[in-house]
Amino acid sequence: MIDAGLSEKKLSGRMAHIERSFSGMDAVFATHEHSDHIRGIGPLLRKHEVPFYTTEGTWRRANNTIGKINSFNTIRQDEPVHFGGLSVEPYSTPHDAEESVAFVVRYQGKSLGIATDLGRVTPEVKSKLQNLDALLVEANHDVSMLEAGPYPWMTKKRIKSGVGHLSNEACGELLASVKHPGLKLVVLMHMSETNNHPDLAKITARQALGESSPEMILAEQNNPTELLSI
Repeated sequence: MIDAGLSEKKLSGRMAHIERSFSGMDAVFATHEHSDHIRGIGPLLRKHEVPFYTTEGTWRRANNTIGKINSFNTIRQDEPVHFGGLSVEPYSTPHDAEESVAFVVRYQGKSLGIATDLGRVTPEVKSKLQNLDALLVEANHDVSMLEAGPYPWMTKKRIKSGVGHLSNEACGELLASVKHPGLKLVVLMHMSETNNHPDLAKITARQALGESSPEMILAEQNNPTELLSI
């Protein structure tokens, strides 16, 4: 599991929806210390005693929120963690957190990239997300909706900054730079319910992908996404 911002009870319910459970889970990873990503990690780890992996910087910032756990395993960018045939590779992301990372997961010749909570598309991000089978990518906001919306000015400034969140246009820039015939699935993630609209995000992503036509899904905040096969 990567991040756990919901309560253990809610996570269990969403796992059950896709006919999965925490039984036999190999690990929990944290990308960074913001509460919407770690709020549920402490209770989950204490109940299920699953190994926990995150960066030193994230642990420094998150340990008071997570609370007492049996152990913590350090991860570093570009150093994959292996579970049998599964490889989880962290890479650095530009976000307003201590040592934020995202991941590329590989298994039996298949690859899945995660690119959320990053303020801009860096050369490293583009490099890490090449030649994937599936990509989970942030399409957080429409710039015009954000600027005209109800958020305080400082919050708007943070979201639009180079260490904030990807706009639809920035998401499109990333998709255009990593598209290839083998990309089978794109999931649009971390979408603001206040500062974005699903149709705007999908149109921008489709335009960026051009003639490439992977399956596209929008991940909703309040409903579990169906289990997807690659």
